[in-house]
Amino acid sequence: MALTSGQIVLHAARAGGYAVPAFNIFNLEMLQAAYRAAEAERAPVIVQVSPRSVAYAGLGPLAALARALAEPVSVPVVLHLDHGPGIVECQAALNAGFTSVMYDGADLPFTENVSRTRQVVDAAHARGAAAEAELGQVGHASHEQRPADLTDPEEAARFVAETGVDALAVAIGTVHGMTETGAVLDVERVANLARLVDAALVMHGSSGVDDDTLVRAVEAGIRKVNLSTALQKVFMETLRQSAVAPGHETDARAVLGDARDAVIEVARRRIRLIGAAGRG
Repeated sequence: MALTSGQIVLHAARAGGYAVPAFNIFNLEMLQAAYRAAEAERAPVIVQVSPRSVAYAGLGPLAALARALAEPVSVPVVLHLDHGPGIVECQAALNAGFTSVMYDGADLPFTENVSRTRQVVDAAHARGAAAEAELGQVGHASHEQRPADLTDPEEAARFVAETGVDALAVAIGTVHGMTETGAVLDVERVANLARLVDAALVMHGSSGVDDDTLVRAVEAGIRKVNLSTALQKVFMETLRQSAVAPGHETDARAVLGDARDAVIEVARRRIRLIGAAGRG
């Protein structure tokens, strides 16, 4: 089917009490994996493109590939710009057919984050697309000191009221880029955010979250769960194993296909954990 607005998918997740899986993609095989996992589990899915992926493959080519491969898919598919660095980049994504965009103004002062986010919200809503923002500091595993600026629920409620944003990425203890689980989540903070904030709460950095904690976070109110590092890790591990298999020395399709299939299994498991299976 045609790409679906992120507004529709996020609204359904909030009403149904589950989270939508959001998988970062950067090539054909990762996109195939996301779509096939979603169809197998009858789940809605968000496929995300980061600035690094845009630099790698190009915004237009990735958008065209996502649209083309979505046509035969029977579950809702959202194409989302992840961590858009500016208004210009978000507008370019909307022009390319993205149905959801994120403006990341987390490093800005509150007032400036509100002002810039509101512009992105207006642009996205004019296209019938969803807009996501971030408040607080999620941090990255590559940094020596991980920021501990967790999202304040009352400030988040004010931010959403002033911007009209559809989804809010919140700092609750997760960290981008973790290759092993071990993130310590403030699940009580999630519940307080869900009680006060009129937007879909987004978990970034879910690769570092163990299964039980992930389930509790969704029960507390997380409605979109991003996953990138864990998928790339299994993709690369399988690539290395498959590349030395007999007969694969000159067959890149076999090697890439094996990596894709391994990602499908990880994605399907994540879909079930966050309650999205059967929601498509």
